Amino acid sequence: MLDGLRVVELSADVAGAFTGRLLAAYGADVIVVEPPGGHVVRRLPPHRGEGPDASVLAATLHAGKRSAALDLAQAADRATLESLVARADLVIDSHAPGALAALGVDLAAAARARPELVVCAVTPYGQSGPRAGWRATALTAAAASGQLGMCGDPDAPPLKTAGHQAQMQAALHAFGATLAAVFAARTTGAGDAIDLSMQEVQVATLEGAGPAALTRGSEGGRNGNLMFAQWGIHRCADGYVGVAAMPRQTGAVYDCIGHPEFKADPAVNNGWSPGGNALLSTLLPEWVAPRTAREIFAEAARFRAPFTLIPTPRELLEWPALVETGFWRRVDHPVLGRHPLPAGPVEFNGSDRGDHRRAPLLGEHTDKVRAEARAEAGTQPRAAAGRRGVRAGRAAAAPPQATPALPYAGIRVIDATQIWAGPYGTRLMADMGADVIKVEGPSFPDGIRTMTGATKAPDVNLSAYFNEYNRNKRAIALDLQRPEGMEAMRRLLATADVFVENWSSGVAERLGLGYEALRALNPRLIVISMPGFGHRGGDAARVGFGPSIEQMGGLVALQGYEGGPPHRSGISYGDPIAGVTAAGALGLALIARERTGEGCYALVPQRDGIAGLIAEYVVAEALGVPLPVRIGNRDPLFAPHGVYRAADGPPRPQLGLDGSVVGELTDRWIAIAVDGDEAWRGLRSAIGDARLDSPAYETLEGRRAAQDEIDAAIAEWTRAREPDEAAAALQASGVPAAAVLTPLLATTDEHLLARGAFTEYEHPDAGRQRTTAPTWRFARRPIPGVRPAPQFAQHTDEVLTAVAGYSPEEVAALRDAGVVA
Repeated sequence: MLDGLRVVELSADVAGAFTGRLLAAYGADVIVVEPPGGHVVRRLPPHRGEGPDASVLAATLHAGKRSAALDLAQAADRATLESLVARADLVIDSHAPGALAALGVDLAAAARARPELVVCAVTPYGQSGPRAGWRATALTAAAASGQLGMCGDPDAPPLKTAGHQAQMQAALHAFGATLAAVFAARTTGAGDAIDLSMQEVQVATLEGAGPAALTRGSEGGRNGNLMFAQWGIHRCADGYVGVAAMPRQTGAVYDCIGHPEFKADPAVNNGWSPGGNALLSTLLPEWVAPRTAREIFAEAARFRAPFTLIPTPRELLEWPALVETGFWRRVDHPVLGRHPLPAGPVEFNGSDRGDHRRAPLLGEHTDKVRAEARAEAGTQPRAAAGRRGVRAGRAAAAPPQATPALPYAGIRVIDATQIWAGPYGTRLMADMGADVIKVEGPSFPDGIRTMTGATKAPDVNLSAYFNEYNRNKRAIALDLQRPEGMEAMRRLLATADVFVENWSSGVAERLGLGYEALRALNPRLIVISMPGFGHRGGDAARVGFGPSIEQMGGLVALQGYEGGPPHRSGISYGDPIAGVTAAGALGLALIARERTGEGCYALVPQRDGIAGLIAEYVVAEALGVPLPVRIGNRDPLFAPHGVYRAADGPPRPQLGLDGSVVGELTDRWIAIAVDGDEAWRGLRSAIGDARLDSPAYETLEGRRAAQDEIDAAIAEWTRAREPDEAAAALQASGVPAAAVLTPLLATTDEHLLARGAFTEYEHPDAGRQRTTAPTWRFARRPIPGVRPAPQFAQHTDEVLTAVAGYSPEEVAALRDAGVVA
């Protein structure tokens, strides 16, 4: 998909490395520039042996790249890098703001010299603002976002998700943003500089709690493993099993557990209602407890009830559906030996899951890269080729216009998705300028509109959750079960560039909207399908929502308090991951379409996307060096490392649907990650506690052996301090630290406000609304504002007349017949 794209990766963390890995997986020539001692990920666990090439994490994150070891303090190596950048289409930079410039590497000058160049900076706090220079780790980056504050039990510290999830999310966004920018560069000659903040990416994905905080001032708390009886994790005979059923799946749950009589009882037929939840809180544990997880999983398949297993890395590696679909690819590494790699998160045209080659050894391609740089030193800088003829001569001779159009301006997307994953992905497309037309049923609005019981206008237009993830779109209502509604849909698709659906497997074909039929209708159409478990293999028929996806994808088995059960994330984590992956799939498909003139079929199996984010756990398991699991907030390597109680703050209200205060929270926390001896010395200096002066603590081994004692001293210090002030003091001493934000605390965060992370719009029914600003910040293409989410069926007449070619009289007849609303 990205054949011919040249990428220079100047990464200094997991986020930049994973961005490069995704680009390499789809064919880009990615050169990762490493310092002579190796990229930082080579020092992070796990390892199989000694030395930088024994790193399992590097084997997963650098797969498919070329490695050039360059010392940027040396003029000759800087010249080599300048030559590489002069011939690149894209540069990824995840160094701290100003760090490369201090070494004499001027990416801004490179962009001025070549207007078609795309430069993406992905950093913990962005390129500007009072905390832009703050250090971060996976723990503190999650703390600064609100996601950590929502994960865990209400009577325990906030809980870190497993692995490097904050950086992984940022990388997926960098992947989508860079592809949008590359597409724009190839079609207009104008590249861009992208400023991507890890903090903002996560703040924008706090599910319903984020919009509730922004619009109503309501706090979101930690709900533990059971948000509702039918939305959480239960103990079974041999471990744990998950269930994630929306209200409309309550009947399937009752069928599965042998109580169909409650399906027709309005007092309990909604498992999210007080009555339904109370009943299921008794019935579900009684039914689950004596059965094994696999017995439950098998029984659930009979009724399409959304129960899930929670596989371990070993089980994930051997999972029949993943084996059957070829998700795990085998490579031979000179040091690690033969090991698996996950396929790319998007499958194109039924078979293309990307190019999977082993990771390079440190500096394996240095000599070749230097030779290429010398050979090209006297040639003209490279400019990309593309369909519209805006290339080397024109781009070099005349700079592009001062404010080019947004990357996806002129791209029409027909959006048949619902709930969160699909709407979030299409919102990212809309934020980038696409004309997104959301299709709902006349009597079946998006389930998020009606989740609180709304049934008609204006109530169905008041959901802050819906409005947050559906802004910048148009909305129509068509009955696709009626021939006239399907005809209208086909007329829309004939004019479209993209069709996105997140239906269960088989639905599109049953409706007559399978890819072959759509390809015959519109050969340039890009179809993006987002089923929970793909369209092939033994899991394809299963129903899954965000929690199901993170459970079946292997993440939940890895995270939890020490000695405790597997723990769900604080949000329906599978949803935003699938959404941003779909947005990346669009960029890949549009770039390929510019080259071939043809559309394609892009499959986003949501479970596979989660599995790819924990690849180091699975590869380590396969190599016999498993990482520890369910270790709370501690780290496999660094110590001390945890989340500590700080001084309580003013009460933060939790509001009911009617606006009444149903609870208050005052707890405040701070995340601290001592990631080396220098940071340890900084911590000791900032805290000034003699108990930390033991010579034994000067080594990592000594600190790991005394974590309980060290944690006690830190906790005493933090408990007496305001968390933002404590974090600032620690950062000033070189210690990665961050106050743990919550959805409500994020809305007043100094750094987020300084960066303009929130904006407002006027909604015709909901009134003045506050929302997160677009997270993909393009220097040349600032987004001109945010349009409110559409009212239900707001644009039916406009779209059917102007886009589908119906007359007003024909639309009126369709409405009279109940085909449209």
